[in-house]
Amino acid sequence: MRRTVIALIALSALASPLRAQTDPRLTEAVRLAREGLGDSARAVAGRVLNATAPTSALYPEALHTVALVAATMEDKRLYLQRVAIEYSQSDWADDARLELSQLAYAERKFDEAVRHAERLLSDYPLSPQRATGALWGSRAAFDLRQYPLACQWATIGLQATSEDVELRNQLDFQRQRCEAALRAQTAGPVTPNPPAATTRPGGPGWYLQIAAFKTRGAAEEAADRLTRAKLTSLVVQDDGFFKVRAGPYPTRDTARDAIAAVKRAVGGEPFVVQVK
Repeated sequence: MRRTVIALIALSALASPLRAQTDPRLTEAVRLAREGLGDSARAVAGRVLNATAPTSALYPEALHTVALVAATMEDKRLYLQRVAIEYSQSDWADDARLELSQLAYAERKFDEAVRHAERLLSDYPLSPQRATGALWGSRAAFDLRQYPLACQWATIGLQATSEDVELRNQLDFQRQRCEAALRAQTAGPVTPNPPAATTRPGGPGWYLQIAAFKTRGAAEEAADRLTRAKLTSLVVQDDGFFKVRAGPYPTRDTARDAIAAVKRAVGGEPFVVQVK
């Protein structure tokens, strides 16, 4: 599965509207990679990089191309980081920040994805990647439940794009999505006496607690994500909070074994609790 994710990320990066290579040799490397000739692509790009002085204007372009055709996620990230940090004033730095944000998001490292998107938006206000970076940053902020930031970045992205209809539609959908989450988060309990099904602690057994929220809307949103992942969910009202749990599981060990699946579904740091 991990290799599949790496391959999909690499292909999506090559297909995304990034800045085009200016050197014909590097253009050829990208073409070879798109045709599935990864080893040949890496050989071409590597020769250009090794023959170019680090002080040359071509060097960050070569670094970026090596990242585009890299065989592993680790190599891809390494070369993109070099472009973003060592050559932050180059024409390739904003592309590198965008791709780093996308890679982090694909690995569910949402904090890291937000940081790269923030640097792209703050350091490169005239970048053609501004709208796309805002979209990925908004998605990551949404998954971190940072809904105000997610809405803000979706709006920034909409302001930065006009001709790309598909991108504009994605940003508009993202803005509507986070605005709805904000409304749910601030709505609070709908009735003074919530239904017993959402407030009772559940039967005896072992559960995974996902998070605790101040509002029912936010808790039910997390519970819905568990349900969509075909996991049994429960919202418990306790000590002034709405606690989201998955389960029950018959033993502590089976609950622990389910942590990875639950974490993939809703993020966070699930932990085991026992109801007697």
